[in-house]
Amino acid sequence: MNTLPIGVFDSGIGGLTVLAALSRALPHEDLLYLGDTARVPYGTRSPETVTRYSARVASHLYRRGVKALVIACNTATTHALPTLTAAGAAVGVPVIGVVKPGVDEADRVSRGRHVAILGTEGTVRAGRYQAALEARGLRAEGVACPLFVSLAEEGWIEGDVPRLVAERYLGGLRGGPDTVILGCTHFPLLRPIIQAVLPGVMLIDSAEATAVATAKALGEAGLLRGDEGPGRRDFLVTDNLERFITVGRTFLGQPPEPAMLVDLDEAVGPFHEPPAR
Repeated sequence: MNTLPIGVFDSGIGGLTVLAALSRALPHEDLLYLGDTARVPYGTRSPETVTRYSARVASHLYRRGVKALVIACNTATTHALPTLTAAGAAVGVPVIGVVKPGVDEADRVSRGRHVAILGTEGTVRAGRYQAALEARGLRAEGVACPLFVSLAEEGWIEGDVPRLVAERYLGGLRGGPDTVILGCTHFPLLRPIIQAVLPGVMLIDSAEATAVATAKALGEAGLLRGDEGPGRRDFLVTDNLERFITVGRTFLGQPPEPAMLVDLDEAVGPFHEPPAR
């Protein structure tokens, strides 16, 4: 098990920020990334559909051989984490989502106990972050910033355009929360712009927090590979391979290669699909 890769998946490209954070935190581990670009975005789908799609991705990665599964997608974490965690536990594969690590870090660093969550409309509407923070006694508010996704994918991460968009979304937060969770895997690319609009506010990168949580989970399970040279990075997508490689360069600083197209069959085995409703 120790020599198997860590599986990482997202509905598209944004999860590459999580993969980059994992590469920094666990440089000796092999990473296998799957972007379900044929079905992106998950944020507009029903919870049942997101869980079904996530089960197919998890099943595909499990059949290829992975020792852990990182759900590098806020929407999939929100809706599919309980199902995938239970399936993984049955076969000794830890499953880590992106919500709890960000909440843990915000709980640790927030002095004013007031936290804002920046995310897509689906993430903010689902309220998973807000509920988790409020359960710990923090005041929480969500701010949907859907244009940040397009800006990140187009590479517009500096200059007047992203600054004006950030001001429009976030200007009302000044004087409010002391801590802000970047609750979308695209948003770390816009961190300098967000910080400029909200000076003095602590920004929590859920990708970095997830990497730390993954390292901890692997250590506790005795699944760390150890110091055996740099790990491999392999990439799978279900559609638009050329765009994935082109846009992925913005997220990783280099092309996400080697990459190949795959089809997703119906989930079988431990990560079977939930019945349709």
